[in-house]
Amino acid sequence: MTFSAIQIETRASPIRIDETSNADALLVSNIEFLNRHIVQLATEKDMLQRNATSCIEMLEVHIQKLASERDLLTRRRNLLANISRSSEKAFSQFSCIPMVSVTQFLTAPDVCRLKASSGKLSEMCNIDGKDLIVHMCSPSVPMDRSQALSLVNRLCLPLIETLQIDTKKAGGKALLSAMCLRADSLTSLRSLRISAAAETGDFLMDLRLLMSRIPANQIRSIHLSGLRSIGLVAELIERQTESIESFKVDYFVNGHESDIAKIPRMPKLRNFVFDVADVVHLPVSVISDVLLSIENKSAVESIYMPHMQISGQSHEIVTFIEELKHFRNIRQLVVRFRKLPLSVRDIVALREAFDTLPAVCISDHFIVMLDCWATWWPKQSAIWASPDKITGLSVFREQIDFESLGTTANREWLRLTREQKNLWSRRIAGNVMKLYLNTA
Repeated sequence: MTFSAIQIETRASPIRIDETSNADALLVSNIEFLNRHIVQLATEKDMLQRNATSCIEMLEVHIQKLASERDLLTRRRNLLANISRSSEKAFSQFSCIPMVSVTQFLTAPDVCRLKASSGKLSEMCNIDGKDLIVHMCSPSVPMDRSQALSLVNRLCLPLIETLQIDTKKAGGKALLSAMCLRADSLTSLRSLRISAAAETGDFLMDLRLLMSRIPANQIRSIHLSGLRSIGLVAELIERQTESIESFKVDYFVNGHESDIAKIPRMPKLRNFVFDVADVVHLPVSVISDVLLSIENKSAVESIYMPHMQISGQSHEIVTFIEELKHFRNIRQLVVRFRKLPLSVRDIVALREAFDTLPAVCISDHFIVMLDCWATWWPKQSAIWASPDKITGLSVFREQIDFESLGTTANREWLRLTREQKNLWSRRIAGNVMKLYLNTA
């Protein structure tokens, strides 16, 4: 019994030692696990703190940026408020101005854009349902006659001062057709420009009707293009001859007359431009009658007839040349002749009579005198390499075609008086040099 008990106790003792060892190992393992977990949590804590710190810094930067943007937007708001107050003040002053005083400086498209900018301006550009258009031109978009009639009916016609109709376009033809029905309302019309590619369809009938209904003697400037006959021009302007100051006719179509029998008198004339494609013959008596009828010859600025070949008796042409000398303030004089029956001395005297005009060329059949260099001439530098080459004799040689007159510039220069040479060397050459330097 005793031995067995001892034996049992001896066997049980190692079992308790093993259990204690396992418990200690488990405890150590748990402690190590907790330590690793604590380290991991500490690491995660540090990471979260760093992330939080970084986020806080980013938020602070963003807050500062938003604060700057807020300040910028606040300044913009204040600026816009000031602009708005200034605009209201300016508009209140602008609204005191009669809109007619504004629209007279605007074209029809400008007025349309002005109306579209605000409801208030749209109201101001309209009187009794009529648009305040002072300068009317052909529409840029095609339209038929009914659309043109609707357009004309929306216009305050008594305010229109300038009318430009291009009948080469469908919209222009329709506008002419509609406008001729209301032409008697164009009581303020001062400038008329009609452009036609050819006299086709109802164009002539509408044009005649328009000119017959416009109140008499109120048009100051008229420009007609594309017509076949000066006779037709004379018919069209018959009721406006007492008021016309600027007369311009040009056409580049076949079929016009080769001889001109009459050009109407226009006593208020200041600009006379007649340009055609081919040379036509013009009796000196016809053009002389027109120029003699002008009341204020010192106000005339242009007489331009490059393709009108003036013909007549020698004494008539000499008289006509003397009449031209009365237009001392002219800026453009271009006339041609079948033959210029003047002596060399008379031609030199003619040039000297217009000593203020720098660009001049005279031959045995044409006279060109301009205040600017003609575009169809060689460049001045091709004639005078430098300004110091511009002398009285060189200008004398260049501005008169002595070869066509059967003589030479040097020979005629020697025949000039001292006063004439001084005029050429100082005044005429001086004006040529000014033009040279200004256009260099």
